[in-house]
Order: sequence, then structure tokens, then C-alpha cells
Amino acid sequence: MPVKSLVSVITPTIPSRAAFLEECKASVAGQTTEHPYEHLVRLDDRGEGNSVTTNRLASEAKGDWLLPIADDDLLCPGALRILLANSGQGDIIWARPLVWGNDSPHLTQGQPPKIPSFGLIKTELWYRLGGYDENITREEDRGLWQRALDVGAEFHLVEEGPVWIYRFHGGNKSYNGGRAQ
Repeated sequence: MPVKSLVSVITPTIPSRAAFLEECKASVAGQTTEHPYEHLVRLDDRGEGNSVTTNRLASEAKGDWLLPIADDDLLCPGALRILLANSGQGDIIWARPLVWGNDSPHLTQGQPPKIPSFGLIKTELWYRLGGYDENITREEDRGLWQRALDVGAEFHLVEEGPVWIYRFHGGNKSYNGGRAQ
């Protein structure tokens, strides 16, 4: 049974990605769901990194669920409604993306932890796992998902959708040695 609870969408960003961020924010603001949600954004203007910035956002979140979304990604219409409709199915509710700009099978094939940073995760589980490892500058989500698997967390793949869009561009962190541009 789906849970009616607050979702905290959290988005770390850097100064050079203001245009991407505005589009991301619009995609979050355009969600239609009966569930309450908040969108927390934090600018990393001191170069502390995605892990640190995301963990700080998580510490400010009020939701029972966290949804980290990168500043260059987008939520599709109805994404929160679809994810929350599946929230009774697991501890981490994830969906494969619609990928724009490049064909990348590692984003659309396989089971966890071969999934990108997008997944609705119970806030309690996030804290139990310690959030993102702040010593990692690349694929910090993979480490979190692996720790979740190690403690027996239940992953649920949502087939309905797509619910989110992963955009390839010249500044993707996963293709630039861990530094978003």
C-alpha cells in the first residue's frame, strides 16, 4: 500500500549549471501529486563536492522519503505520483531513465547497483547507511546502493514511465573524471 508522506527532492548544484538547474526546478515544480513534497537545492560554490552537498541537503530534509536528482536531470510529469504509488513495494523505488543525448546501456540495463543516482529512498535507510560516502567523487550513488544491498534493503523497479530524464552533455560528471562542469 502506498505511503502518503512528505517527499524531499534534493538537488545539489554548482554555479556553472544554472541553466540546467532552472529546467530541473521547473520539472519538480510541475509535479502533480496528492502527496506533499519539498524541493531543496544547495549551491556548492566552494567545491566541496556532490557527496558533501547531497548529505547536507538530506540533513535539512523533512520528508520520510528522499529523492536525489542531479541538477542536469529532469522529472517527467507524474514522476512523484508514480514513484509514491509504488512506495509500499520496497525501501528504494527506482526507475530506468529516458536518456537524451547518447545511447548508454549502463543506465538502462541490469539490476541494482547498476543504476544511476535516481531512486526514491526511505530517509531512515539513507541515515542508517550513512548517506553518500564523502570521500568518493564519482559514482557515490553506486556505493550507497551497494551498502543498501548489503543490509538487505528491498529495491523495487518501477516499469511505468519513464519518470525521469538523464541528459548527456559535455559536462556530465560521470564522463569528466568525477567533476561536473
